[in-house]
Amino acid sequence: MPEAGLFMSLNTGVLGMYTQQMAMSVVAHNIANANTPGFSRQRAVITTMPPLPMQTLTQTNMPISFGTGSKVKDVQRIRDSFLDLQYRQANSKLGFWDEVNTQFQYIEQLVGMLGSTGLRSQYDEFWKAAQQVATTPSSVGAKAEFVQSAKALLEKVQSVYKSLEAMKSNYTHQLEAEAENVNSILKNIADLNVKIRESSVLGNKPNDLLDKRDLLLDKLSKETNFKMVTYKDGEIAITINGINVLSGQKYVPLKFQRINGKPNKSFLSVNNIPLIPTEGKIGALFHLRDKVVSNYESVLNGFMLNLGDKVNTILNQSYDQNGNHGQSLFNFETVPGQTNALYRIESSNPPDGIVYDPRKKLSELFAGISGDVTLNVNGALIKVNANDSLDDLISKVNAAKVGVEFSLAPRGNLVVRATKDDNYDLLRQANGNENPVEIKAVSDGAKALLKSLGFTLKSDYSVDLKHYAEVADETQVLSVSFNNPVLHMSVNSSLLSDPSRVATDFSPQFLPSSAVGTLSPTGEQGSGGMQLIVDLKTYDYDNVTSMDGFFGNFVSKIGIEGQNASAMYNNTSSLVNQIEHDRQEVSSVSINDEMSQMLLYQNAYTASARVISTVNSMIQTLVNMVR
Repeated sequence: MPEAGLFMSLNTGVLGMYTQQMAMSVVAHNIANANTPGFSRQRAVITTMPPLPMQTLTQTNMPISFGTGSKVKDVQRIRDSFLDLQYRQANSKLGFWDEVNTQFQYIEQLVGMLGSTGLRSQYDEFWKAAQQVATTPSSVGAKAEFVQSAKALLEKVQSVYKSLEAMKSNYTHQLEAEAENVNSILKNIADLNVKIRESSVLGNKPNDLLDKRDLLLDKLSKETNFKMVTYKDGEIAITINGINVLSGQKYVPLKFQRINGKPNKSFLSVNNIPLIPTEGKIGALFHLRDKVVSNYESVLNGFMLNLGDKVNTILNQSYDQNGNHGQSLFNFETVPGQTNALYRIESSNPPDGIVYDPRKKLSELFAGISGDVTLNVNGALIKVNANDSLDDLISKVNAAKVGVEFSLAPRGNLVVRATKDDNYDLLRQANGNENPVEIKAVSDGAKALLKSLGFTLKSDYSVDLKHYAEVADETQVLSVSFNNPVLHMSVNSSLLSDPSRVATDFSPQFLPSSAVGTLSPTGEQGSGGMQLIVDLKTYDYDNVTSMDGFFGNFVSKIGIEGQNASAMYNNTSSLVNQIEHDRQEVSSVSINDEMSQMLLYQNAYTASARVISTVNSMIQTLVNMVR
């Protein structure tokens, strides 16, 4: 058994100096990387060396355990994995709302609600011009202003629509670029996995490599949401929406899939499995392109289809100053070779010159109608009876919100229009398949009603929509372009060149207590038709939304969603900043703290050197004694 001696003390001093020297190297590394992005401070873990039992001169039979110094057992990376998880989850949300908020600011500028040339201004000018014509129906100048204001409104809507289309194309290009960015990040992580595994197998702590990988994971979280699993050898696996994109040193690149003829339907895939992240910048781009902007385009299509067709219907049943039937203000063009949507059908009765009073009982308007009048409209049973009116029937159908809107033309013809829920298409064509809206008589009273209105019926007493799809008469049917119908609208060139032909006269005559009246021209002072157009702006009837309501919902939707995006961005930004602050509190390098540690290690190093010097002096004394 060894005995305690000076050489043991000398060895302890040497180990002390070496330990403090290694600890000082860790401090120097921290200070050198104080401003390195993603660097986590490191700490030397100092432990005691194993003690040795030794005999002494005074206790030869009872060994005493003596300490043998210290060593650096490990260099520890100071990192909180829970905070990392919280940060990346919040950062994915921030990446999403950052992009959405930025794009909403652009959308609001694009629509230009408050500017003199904005959509709101053009909308107001149209109704102001219509009111002027209703007030002075014989004024050609007022009619010219009305036609020009319609042209300006349509052009503004088309301009906004084209800009929205351009935004969707830009989002698609960004998706392709972001996919490449994600692939680059995944490749770098896979490469780091290899190095981390090799270092771990050798028993080393790859702290700096882990920092680099964590920095890449932070960047990845800004792009998309993901989940991560860490293996025992230090490698990780990553899944996005449950799809494995990386496992150890192997990664599967995201592929940008194009669809011929539909560039804005492109998507991402992994091993041919569609991948649509819900968070991060990529999730935001999908959300903006496929939901937000597409929805706004659909609303703009519906707005102009609704406004244009209703104005045309009134003009077509009114008379101009020469006593001729009015012309349409808006033209709806279809694209040869492309699918057309059946937007509107109209009953043939009442015929020209006859007017129905929609407030009268059905039994008073039509012979043979009694008792129950029940219609099946898109699966909803609409129940009225012979004592109800056309207004009652229309109100109940529209209240059911079944994808179609019922309304009345000025003479009382029943008009059926497709709504946004059915993509403005009564035939409901999707992927080349038809699933037409169903309007079917369930009771004998309903059969008599549909016949009396003059609808073309199939043998089961349902409205034959396929028949109407082949009808060319725009007073009965309106077919529009299936894709982007607003871009295929124009203002009637005949009215642009001769605005005096704008029809304003609609003056029905009813005998007392009569349900059916007559209609004929009354002259250039007749303004009833134009007043009906003016009423479209504010008049909510039969559960049909006014144009103000339609337009106001569009404007408020943009405002509300924009405010929500701004609020969510601010909230998630604050959350990310707070979590990052907490992470920095744990992991960042504090120069003051490092200087304190440096002085501590310096003093210990100096003291260990003094121990060696002192022991050396003692050894010299001992040597001199035996000479």
